[in-house]
Amino acid sequence: MAKSTRGARTRRGGRVDVMQVWETPKQSWPAAIMGMVIRWRVELALTIALVVYMVWLPTADRWLLTLAVVGPVALLMVVPWSRRFLVGRFWCVVDRHRLRTCLRNAKIRTMNLDGALPFMLWARPTKTGERVWLWTRAGSSADELESVLGYIAPACYAREARLHRAHRLSTLVAVDVVRRNPLTKQKSIDSPLTAYAAGFDTPSTVEGSEPIRSATVTPLPVRTDATGSGGARVKKPAAKAATAAAVDERPAVMVGGEDVSDYID
Repeated sequence: MAKSTRGARTRRGGRVDVMQVWETPKQSWPAAIMGMVIRWRVELALTIALVVYMVWLPTADRWLLTLAVVGPVALLMVVPWSRRFLVGRFWCVVDRHRLRTCLRNAKIRTMNLDGALPFMLWARPTKTGERVWLWTRAGSSADELESVLGYIAPACYAREARLHRAHRLSTLVAVDVVRRNPLTKQKSIDSPLTAYAAGFDTPSTVEGSEPIRSATVTPLPVRTDATGSGGARVKKPAAKAATAAAVDERPAVMVGGEDVSDYID
């Protein structure tokens, strides 16, 4: 039936896209088993450790066995730093599984034509969530991953997803899964510069380090004119007085019976 359909499309002159006939990735059984072991390595390691621990315990009492298994886990969850470590690692494991599922089922193509998804190298916790490093294979790029960020955030139960590109190598990219905003906390965020500034003593002679004190106001002498009351007469300068006396001593110049001495220097 599929051959007749392809033949009909070919006879009609339609072009068959490779993504229309591709359904499952071309992968051998050894590679599939190895990939499954790598993806589920944390769960397999915890299961093996739990089985070995329960076999190693020399007790057959059910309550003691339950207490021996649950007690260390409860103790690790009570201590703050160990609780943060376990919760951060838990979300890293969840992000790797959910990110792979999202890239496989997204509406936008994120794998190459051979059906290979990007390699998930490692995941680590951050102050805002988790960061998952990916290695894009031949036939895929970081632009395709950037177009799927809107699907990654709800798939990982996060508020936002961002893409971080490596400047030296375009094949290596990281997906930042943002779960919380540290700026919304009531506790103030300490700057790392305070640790360096604490080792330096600020001298008291540096400008701007002195405390602000009240300003000293110096009263200015009050000057009053000759007609003012309550003050001494203000004397004119000697040069102005001499000039006025010289002008008064000049003889009057009469032209046509009018005094024009004011117009002549």
